[in-house]
Amino acid sequence: MTETAVESGLRSISILSSDILDALPARLQPEKRLLLAVLEGAVSDLQKYATASSCRGRRLFADAEAWFQSSATDKPLDFENICQALALNPSFIRVGLNRWCIARRREPHSSRIMPHFPIRRVAATRLRISEPS
Repeated sequence: MTETAVESGLRSISILSSDILDALPARLQPEKRLLLAVLEGAVSDLQKYATASSCRGRRLFADAEAWFQSSATDKPLDFENICQALALNPSFIRVGLNRWCIARRREPHSSRIMPHFPIRRVAATRLRISEPS
């Protein structure tokens, strides 16, 4: 059986997500959790607006795409700095996202379903608020 370009692209993002999760310790420092949340938000915007037809959607996609392609390192939340802080390979992420976008655009418009690939694992305890006795 051969896999379609879409399946291949989706698989690469799925692999990307699991590689990120496996590479990170179960409990992250708050600063690293913030960096991971920024990365997750950018991936979400890129995936959500990859085939947007509205001006806002196209702008959000272009912003996310430009952030991933940027090699700037002068600000703490630049893509390259986040990857360095989380010990991730920025080239690997860029290639995976690019493949996903190409496959997504090749899909027939009527069959586009937005997959959700969570990037981060929440390893926090839940607090229960109870009424005083």
